[in-house]
Amino acid sequence: MKIWLRILGGAYIVMGGLNFFLFMFILVVYGGKGGIEAIRVEEYVPVIGHLGGWVLYVLLGFSAASILAGVGLLALTAWSGRLALFLSIVDVFIFPFGTIIALPTIITLFSKQGREFLFPALNSNWNNNKDL
Repeated sequence: MKIWLRILGGAYIVMGGLNFFLFMFILVVYGGKGGIEAIRVEEYVPVIGHLGGWVLYVLLGFSAASILAGVGLLALTAWSGRLALFLSIVDVFIFPFGTIIALPTIITLFSKQGREFLFPALNSNWNNNKDL
């Protein structure tokens, strides 16, 4: 179980890094028109300016959350499992790479050992369980 969680942690770090580089690419190519200067662009294209800016910031937020969840999964902390579960529910709809990471995350964290990882207060044998 610990090996699966660490593999998922590495996958979340890689996907968060790729999303961050996508954010930077969009920011550089479009010169910030859809991102940083979205408020000023509304004079010219009101809907696309605001929508592009918010989509770009949501992408940045999800990439930071993915990296944070990945680092936490590598350290085997329970909060990171909850964050990864939330991200996987959102990532299921991002075809194909989000789905590829989301399905193993959901399967792993909803297994019996995964539930013990998510809620360590319910099971005091987490550190003593050799099956993990």
